[in-house]
Amino acid sequence: MSHKVIAVTPAGRRAYLDLLKNYILKDSSIDEWHLWDNCRDPDDRAYLAELERDHAKIRIVRVPSADGTNRSVNRFYRFCDDENAFYIKMDDDLVLLPEGLGRRMYDVAITERGTHLWWSPVVVNNAICSWVLQHFGLFRFNIDLTAQASSFAAWRSPYFAAALHRAYLDAIEGDRNLFEARLADVPNLSVSLSRFSINCIGFFGSDVAALGPLFCPPDIDDEEWLSAVLPAKIGRPGRVIGGLAVAHFSFFTQEAELVRTDILERYYRIAQVEMRYRPQVKPARLMGVPRRLRLAWAHRYEPSSYEVSFDA
Repeated sequence: MSHKVIAVTPAGRRAYLDLLKNYILKDSSIDEWHLWDNCRDPDDRAYLAELERDHAKIRIVRVPSADGTNRSVNRFYRFCDDENAFYIKMDDDLVLLPEGLGRRMYDVAITERGTHLWWSPVVVNNAICSWVLQHFGLFRFNIDLTAQASSFAAWRSPYFAAALHRAYLDAIEGDRNLFEARLADVPNLSVSLSRFSINCIGFFGSDVAALGPLFCPPDIDDEEWLSAVLPAKIGRPGRVIGGLAVAHFSFFTQEAELVRTDILERYYRIAQVEMRYRPQVKPARLMGVPRRLRLAWAHRYEPSSYEVSFDA
């Protein structure tokens, strides 16, 4: 590859990083892993220091007064300006990665460089990617999803997320080759004029260097900006790589319920790693959603009503 591949992760929660590290450290196509110190918990910060000490591939990046919020994340993008690097920004709660993710994302990106701004694998538990998985026939759902990042079911509901994770885990544990063969039929898809949850996106450092603060200005929603606003301004949409998948554990709307299940343990077992830490979370408030709508939605879709199955 003509570029270094550098994974970057807003960090961090050790209960998830302790799983993710195994995939990144084993991936020889990822040259470096930069952990953006956005911790809230001192124990998590100590864990980052332990990772940096024990692994030459890992470097901690710090900015003053990072407070663990999404707004703090914006201030880290300026460090992704190496013109000889391809960066892959990964959420810390990615729980399953395919072999050679760095190389496979880079190989697609280098052929489409200049026409697209960023590239994402198909993300299991990402609202728009769930829509893709439904409409390209990989999974059957008992509801019709909408192609919106804030979908009531596919973004807000922990019960939908649990059903999807279980169907995906069953498929992977049953016949991973079959799942990947079916996934290969999904084409690459452009994302334009639409918010997209940037759980795992790759981009070139040369674009960050050329665009400067325009790449991710301070005090904005980096997800809205990078997935919708900036692509519209410069005429280069995002791209979903159809034949490549990663799994994302939860959005804040889902986490409190998902950690009550055995789903995270199952992902640890697939990686053949002991689960040493458990996330400590509080129930999320659905910001901006009137109570009457939340109650109406809960009444319409009881937890037991979501049905998801792999369409083998």
